[in-house]
Amino acid sequence: MGEEVSDRIIEQRWRNRIIEAIEVLARGNEGLIEVNYNEFFGGFYDYWHEGHLLVRPNSAITEEEERTIDALGQVLEAIRNETRHFQSEAEHLQSGCAERIKPVAQYALKLLVSRGRFSEDHEELSPSSGEVKQP
Repeated sequence: MGEEVSDRIIEQRWRNRIIEAIEVLARGNEGLIEVNYNEFFGGFYDYWHEGHLLVRPNSAITEEEERTIDALGQVLEAIRNETRHFQSEAEHLQSGCAERIKPVAQYALKLLVSRGRFSEDHEELSPSSGEVKQP
């Protein structure tokens, strides 16, 4: 039987996964090439949908961080709608969509990592490190 984890640890892990998804977006074209178009957006959409975080409230995310993540999501939605008709990875790269997302994602990433990352193993009131430890 698996070990029980608290809601708080789950929220801490979600925050860390959101940071990882934003790291890809913050690399712009490099991130798009690295993971492909579907995962470029999909990695973020695993945690954000229809205008807000999927896990809310999330005690590991501040109100300011949530607003910034939501703003990034709105930018992604607009660009995704604009590029729906594209048929190839090359069209996405040529459109500059990933590079337009990049500065917004970099701002969100800077805000999130300025507080650090939470432990994956035990509850913390504030982030303890810049590194994510996988469970």
